[in-house]
Amino acid sequence: MSDKQNLIFGLHGSLYGISADFVREICWLPELYSLATAPADILGIFNWRSQMVPVMHLDLRFGRGFSGCNVTDRVIVIEWQGTYLGIIAHEVFDVQFVNPVPLDLDLIQGRQSQIDRNFIIGIAQRNENPVACLDLDRLIREPEAVAALDAAEPPVLAGADADFYSRCCAQASVVDRATFATRATQLKTSITQAQRIEAEEGVLVVQIGAEYIGFPLELVVDVDALDRFSLSPVPVAPQYLLGQINWRGEILPLVELGAVLQIPALPRQEVVVVKIDGLQIGIGVDRIFDVFYLATSQIEDLPISVSSQLRTYLRGVTKYGDGLMYLLKLQELVTREFLPASV
Repeated sequence: MSDKQNLIFGLHGSLYGISADFVREICWLPELYSLATAPADILGIFNWRSQMVPVMHLDLRFGRGFSGCNVTDRVIVIEWQGTYLGIIAHEVFDVQFVNPVPLDLDLIQGRQSQIDRNFIIGIAQRNENPVACLDLDRLIREPEAVAALDAAEPPVLAGADADFYSRCCAQASVVDRATFATRATQLKTSITQAQRIEAEEGVLVVQIGAEYIGFPLELVVDVDALDRFSLSPVPVAPQYLLGQINWRGEILPLVELGAVLQIPALPRQEVVVVKIDGLQIGIGVDRIFDVFYLATSQIEDLPISVSSQLRTYLRGVTKYGDGLMYLLKLQELVTREFLPASV
């Protein structure tokens, strides 16, 4: 097989590749609506740029145990021969040329399900890790899945969203549900409207302590749960340095913003990888919520109660849910507080 560009993504620690030629968008998992006639591997559908797109989970497609979805999951929207499909991913890495080697069916006979073999073209390598390259034709060309797409008319969807939470996100908090709903609303826009929205300012909404903080989206490289990294302590490290993480084969410092932002330090649960002045670092946060777009007119001045130290690193507030989100001068904060000691 000749080398082809594949989008590499992860699910439960395993790596998969799909042809990048057919990827149309990667978005955060939105609220999904259920269909009574959908096959078992389709979690639901959502309105993507005026197209009704069914969303597949590979655990269900491969007949494995299904453990639900997370607010930090992504949906990879692909188009294949006029049919659109979303695939759930825990993490999305990069696009690279791969040369998948066909599976030796005699070797794996009895060790891998027939379902797995049907959907995998071959195995490639990414940083010495195996990547299962998926056969989109077999993955998508499923009569039931196409029928589910054709049946996805607005009247069928009315009031069906509760099943998404009961089936996929039973533990979703009120904020999580609001996040899923907001994403679904944003993804309904046409491509023209989406381009206008993307021209506005994007922020990654995270929680540190009891506060919602907005990171400039342009500086964010990746997000993930902390327990998926190998966190190594650093002897005689400053208080803000939580340790080092192995991110895609690169050792990065993991820092804590709590002391700088005067927020009590807690064991952080998730990681935001940012790139500033050519250097990449990890930032520990409690939770990662959403990507949020806002116009300059939506940014308000900081309350009088905010201290002078915080004003150095905060540039304003905006409404988020029923509360406020502080917008962070992330580059200035990291440059002043961390980079001299990290280099």
